[in-house]
Amino acid sequence: AAAGAFATLADQARTENWTHIEFLTRLIAEQATADRDRRLAARMRYARFPYRRTIDDFDYDFQPSVDRKLIEDLATLRFIEENRPILFLGQPGCGKTHLAVALATLAVEAGYRGYFTQADTMCRTLVRASHDGTLTSKLKTYTAPTVLVIDDVGLLPIGGTDASAVFFQVVNTRYEKGHPTIVTTNRGLPDWGTIFGDAVVAAAVLDRLMHNAVVFNIKGLSWRLREHNGLEIAATNPDRGGDR
Repeated sequence: AAAGAFATLADQARTENWTHIEFLTRLIAEQATADRDRRLAARMRYARFPYRRTIDDFDYDFQPSVDRKLIEDLATLRFIEENRPILFLGQPGCGKTHLAVALATLAVEAGYRGYFTQADTMCRTLVRASHDGTLTSKLKTYTAPTVLVIDDVGLLPIGGTDASAVFFQVVNTRYEKGHPTIVTTNRGLPDWGTIFGDAVVAAAVLDRLMHNAVVFNIKGLSWRLREHNGLEIAATNPDRGGDR
């Protein structure tokens, strides 16, 4: 790729009679852009986002309970410097993960390290690590990135002393390091004692997550149900299939 860029610039330099300085300036700029793109691609691979989402993709008309101005303010990424956790509460399919991934993607594009995980996956991974003696190193997967998205807290129980303990370790370490955590959950905060199987641990987790946090309580329908209903309407009445 570098050789191809050099050859292309060399041809352009001859055609347009660039000076040596002009050619070198353009070559250095091209190389810098290529290096920046490679680093971004590496950060995106590391982040393991399940899909690509943007703030502009979000349908605020469908979910009017979401404060658009607040989302746009978060998109400035000040929440990173201010270490402000973000919690998205709402029923499955209401757009919580979309917004979480979109904000984390902006952070990665700005040069920060991000990482995405399902709550259940993170806990199972860390419990295994605690049993085989690799917990200290494995914790860094979740505590080192500047922005961590923990998706679907409460979708599956985090019950069990070991699982609750490692979840707290992640949240507490990030809190102490000043690294914001983005959480999505379909359970109300009073239910977290049930999720963790321990009211004391749940309170300690929420104490860290709620400090200086931005909380969205999304009250709306499921995107997936909307699409499903749209398909049913189209199948029942084909003439209206494209009418939205």
